[in-house]
Amino acid sequence: MNIGIVILLALLALWKADWKNWEKYYPTMLYIALAASVYEIIAHEKFHLWDFKESIILSKIMVHFIHNLIINPLVVLLFLSNYPSNGSEMIYNAKWVVGFWIVECLVSTTDAITYHNGWNLGWSLLFLIVMFPMVRLHHLNKSLALPLSIGISILLLLLFDYI
Repeated sequence: MNIGIVILLALLALWKADWKNWEKYYPTMLYIALAASVYEIIAHEKFHLWDFKESIILSKIMVHFIHNLIINPLVVLLFLSNYPSNGSEMIYNAKWVVGFWIVECLVSTTDAITYHNGWNLGWSLLFLIVMFPMVRLHHLNKSLALPLSIGISILLLLLFDYI
């Protein structure tokens, strides 16, 4: 399933992403990859809120690697390079949130993603509602997005009794 998502996303990115200006989006692509990797370091073996299942082809670490370093950056490239500037930003964000959440709902029915320590699809929806605007904020204002991201991360760690 993960390989299929990568192939589909890569084809979509080849078709729809602004590859001529990819450097403009690169810092935010790194931001999302780093955030996902920090989550994995914090959660590793002890405290996942969500976790990916390994497959016959891919180990669990490879699945995380694919999501953190391929899928998430491609999503950011697609999201930012097609971001509207005509007043329909809220609708655009809502489409991405709903689309991502539907995919997660479908994937969760196959147990390719599992939830732990109180996390569920409702929390995932709230996370997505925050994540996509944070991606855009990082693209526009890194000085505000980075401390805000740290604050949100600490809040999540407190809410889910990690600290």
